[in-house]
Amino acid sequence: MTTAPEAATPTDTSEGSAPGLGLYLHIPFCSAKCGYCDFNSYEHLDHLVPDYTPALVNEIALWAPAAQRSQVTSVFFGGGTPSLTSLEDLEAITTAVRERFNVAPEAEWTLEANPTELTAEHLAGMRALGINRLSMGVQSMHADELELLDRQHTPERVVEAVTAARAAGYENLNLDLIFGLINHSEARWRDTLEQVLALEPEHLSCYALTVEPETALYYRVQKGMLPEPDPDLAAAQYEWTRERLASAGYEHYEISNWAKPGRRCEHNLIYWRAEPYLGMGAGAHSFFVGQRFANVDAPNRYVDAINASVEQRAAEGRGTMQQIAGGETPDEATNRADTAILGLRLLEGIDEAAFETRYGVTLEQEFGPALQRHLALGLIERAAGRVRLTDRGLLLSNEVFIDLLPDPPDDPPTDG
Repeated sequence: MTTAPEAATPTDTSEGSAPGLGLYLHIPFCSAKCGYCDFNSYEHLDHLVPDYTPALVNEIALWAPAAQRSQVTSVFFGGGTPSLTSLEDLEAITTAVRERFNVAPEAEWTLEANPTELTAEHLAGMRALGINRLSMGVQSMHADELELLDRQHTPERVVEAVTAARAAGYENLNLDLIFGLINHSEARWRDTLEQVLALEPEHLSCYALTVEPETALYYRVQKGMLPEPDPDLAAAQYEWTRERLASAGYEHYEISNWAKPGRRCEHNLIYWRAEPYLGMGAGAHSFFVGQRFANVDAPNRYVDAINASVEQRAAEGRGTMQQIAGGETPDEATNRADTAILGLRLLEGIDEAAFETRYGVTLEQEFGPALQRHLALGLIERAAGRVRLTDRGLLLSNEVFIDLLPDPPDDPPTDG
């Protein structure tokens, strides 16, 4: 097997078949930056698009040899706003993935989208390229709330986009919503959810608004222009959402995610099950052959780094992955904690026997005091060989998660 380039680049040396692999492809461009967003996304960088797509195609080629033993089970275009990508560029990217990787015939291909870009022609073109799942950023069905979030679409446009997606043949739609909005009310959240349910999406992601540092929303709150979100209101809305979606036939399978039967997001399940994935594009993160690493954030630096890697490969026959900004090989304690925390995000919880098989220790041996403490507090429960969050634990999950993190070293290294 041809190995991946050296220098901070993992090489697969395992025997036999590797597990399934998820691919994440990051498109960092947006027509406008939402005020609450802290993702690696940029507006007013359209001039970089002609160089970005070839760089992404080249990174796909650079990584393919290291993943020869893996079968790709999901491909996820995230952003940014991937639905801004032209059909020609999407065709180049999807073709590169299929030519370079072993993609399962039934693989889930998801593309994140804003309602504003979803024309009938673009939807039909994406569907013809094999993209079989759309994840649409709706957030609210009230115009003033969309304005608060700096969203560019209207509630009417959401309905039009969903209708157009159905006409183009999409049978697997996720709609993203945000509750706990500033100056929100339970009645308005309930109205948003009822309007969305009338659209009959296969999947719903419902997130509480968080004010992330360095965002435009953060500065407005810090300057007293807006109040902080009300956590009690968000908790009440969350509990009502769980009841309403259960009555509508949706399975609550992850803290913030609900699906019709058979419509869970396969790509995100890879993350929550601590399985391997490769992230490509500016700022994309990976967990591959036991290592965690991330690409440089800035799109122009990413393009330059990929081009340098390709030139080095051509000149020397091998080379470094210069787009990688940094990474680590987590120790076993960190891997066990990551698996436990991510597993608890799923409503099914952690399979105790599978955890022991994977790591050679029981959950009790690894996390005994923390488990006993949160069992006593009623935040977790044991049932049918699993440990999972209780209904109350879903509201206070971070209190459980922080208790499962490994202790820091006694003498942490210092710079210099």
